[in-house]
Amino acid sequence: MRRYARISQDRVVEFFETDGDITQMFPPSLIWVEITGNTQIQQGWVATKTDGVWTFAAYVPPPPTEQELREQAELQKWQLLNVASGWLLLNSLQFKADTGVATPEDETLLLAHKQYCIAVSDIDKQSGYPVTIDWPVVPY
Repeated sequence: MRRYARISQDRVVEFFETDGDITQMFPPSLIWVEITGNTQIQQGWVATKTDGVWTFAAYVPPPPTEQELREQAELQKWQLLNVASGWLLLNSLQFKADTGVATPEDETLLLAHKQYCIAVSDIDKQSGYPVTIDWPVVPY
């Protein structure tokens, strides 16, 4: 039994095993490369043909661009602020403070919440942003 990898756009996209003549089984437009004995190759790997010899390597995605890192950070920031807003609504600390019924513990927690929200909002002011971000820790 021989094992083959189908190549499309310089990637391994499929495997097939047969004892038959693979060139007779599929249209000639499909690229099949025999990989019998090589069990390491995985779908998604990069396939390169140089001087008639195929080589395979695990795909390593390129590092994100600075713009992609900024977009990821903004998304994370808004997700954290949405969770924080929901938490504040459920715990009514601001309402307690506004109406004068907050305990000292409530006021301390409200202050910590506000400081957390400010820190999350200001992540873009950190020196390593957007490559390195020191995300604040939720105080509750």
